[in-house]
Amino acid sequence: MTARAMPQPAVPDPMAGPVQRWAVLGTGWIAAQFVRALQQNTNQRVVAVGSRTQARAEEFAVEHGIERAYGSYEELVAAADVDVVYVATGHLDHFAHAKLALEAGRPVLIEKPMTPTVAEARELVELARAKGLFAMEAVWTLALPRYSVVRQVLASGMLGEVVEVSANLGERLVDHHRAMDPAQGGGAMNDIGTYVMMFANEVLPGLRVAAAHGMRHAVAGVEAPGAIGQFHALLADGRDRLATVSASMMADTPTTAYVAGTEATLVLDAPFYQPGPVVVRFHDGEELRYDEPALAHTQLFWEALEVARCLDAGLAESPLRPLDQTLATLSLMERARELMGDPLR
Repeated sequence: MTARAMPQPAVPDPMAGPVQRWAVLGTGWIAAQFVRALQQNTNQRVVAVGSRTQARAEEFAVEHGIERAYGSYEELVAAADVDVVYVATGHLDHFAHAKLALEAGRPVLIEKPMTPTVAEARELVELARAKGLFAMEAVWTLALPRYSVVRQVLASGMLGEVVEVSANLGERLVDHHRAMDPAQGGGAMNDIGTYVMMFANEVLPGLRVAAAHGMRHAVAGVEAPGAIGQFHALLADGRDRLATVSASMMADTPTTAYVAGTEATLVLDAPFYQPGPVVVRFHDGEELRYDEPALAHTQLFWEALEVARCLDAGLAESPLRPLDQTLATLSLMERARELMGDPLR
């Protein structure tokens, strides 16, 4: 029998790749994490930031050592010496802000979900393709070294035929000012459900939602329906291979994932969507393991390196996250919401 071996990540050198000049549209938590990750780990340059007010843009620029600050998004996307715009505003603003950047002729990296609705995402995809501009949904997970290993394991056939996929993500966020607010696109689907849906559809492309059930989070003293705080969904492909996914912002859950095959099972310990180990357990008892530190959001820079690589190569889409795969994931999310009686308001 051929000796089994765990593949190693095939990723670029963070300090040696093509340099792009980044403009950051938005000044919230994820924008700050993204900028720090680039500045501390890569040769990428963050040259501009934009906010709704000049004061907030300047505050963010001073905090992060960014040379230019703009008090409107229109000024930001029109700024000279910018190669790519990172859209880091709220879920419901992604469409307008990504469209603004694309119409200004700027390539874009758009925070996930690209938009909460398939219709808006499709419009952005069509606009980017019509203009020949790069666009990518910022699913940082897929650019991580950990997921380079996952892709190689799946491509090698090491698992045999994949028969089942499962992914769970849970973090108690009931007191978060935005995450549980339906008026801001909050709820378990957009904030964390996108990860489990993405994972399932990456492993088994072409999935459909067979069933979905959600539980709303009731807010004390508020009569209006709360956001879907947790959900479970059953997905299936054309061969009736199954994927089970679940997400909760009402409780801390294991946040693990696995891919089960006829020869072995791939296991991703918590949190499955961040840096961490990859374990392959064979039915005969042998186990292969890849390890890396659990460095969390300090590793957001890997998605920026993928954008830089694609722009340098003249690509309009990333092979790690093609636009059609983004649309497929959003379609799963939208259909699950429909089955839960929770169309996006």
